[in-house]
Amino acid sequence: MTSSTINSASSSVKSRGDVFANKIETKITDEQSPDHNPYHVNKQLIHGYDHLDLLENCNFADVIYLLLRGNLPSEKDSLLFNKLALALINPGPRHPAAQASITAGVGKSDTVNILPIALGVYGGTFDGAGNIELTMRFLRKAAKKLVVEFEEDALNKKIPSITQHYGDADTYANILLEKLKPYAIEGNVFSWLCQLQTLIYSKNIGVTKTSIAAAVFADLGFQPRQGGALMQLLAAPGLLAHGLEFSNKPVTAMLFEPDETYHIETTNNE
Repeated sequence: MTSSTINSASSSVKSRGDVFANKIETKITDEQSPDHNPYHVNKQLIHGYDHLDLLENCNFADVIYLLLRGNLPSEKDSLLFNKLALALINPGPRHPAAQASITAGVGKSDTVNILPIALGVYGGTFDGAGNIELTMRFLRKAAKKLVVEFEEDALNKKIPSITQHYGDADTYANILLEKLKPYAIEGNVFSWLCQLQTLIYSKNIGVTKTSIAAAVFADLGFQPRQGGALMQLLAAPGLLAHGLEFSNKPVTAMLFEPDETYHIETTNNE
């Protein structure tokens, strides 16, 4: 038996000499351990705030804001962020992500897998989080200019997340936009988006939940790369609820085309 040497492109690759960290360092969390066990925690600080104080004095959305922005929101920022969270909390059963959640639930997937499945679909570009980074980057720049300069582009669907929903301007997104207006803070992006909606909605095109979220996130100071995951987080409760509801139902609770809708042709094999 003979042996041979195989040369590959990787055989000459050498270490780059990168020096890796010897421990995880984060500005977000400071955990203090008791003397008897360094792996336990008896005090946790989140961006300098005692976690137990936050538990007693803050709501859930405010601490999400703290984790991502590094400080607690002002009263106005808190109100707007909480209202947006409620606006996005339930994509509804028509949404492909909710349907994915329902399918996972009724298919008896382990319930811990329902939400990841749904969020994967919600990360797409249809009425979801897939375009939000691009939309935030666009809106932050566009809001520095007159809105009328963008009317034609909007009508031609050349602006991210300004489009039609099932063939028409999104009715419910327009309602949510109006509901959020009283809570707008002193930022340009959301007000700019509202002005654009005024110009185009009567022409059967308009904002989506994605563009609304992008505008509010931008005004609250979130970075574009944070936008997609944050939008997923805010939609997660509704997506999960639909899947869990159907996890207790039989598979026959799902829609299925009846036999009479199919036409099966038979052939004679000779």
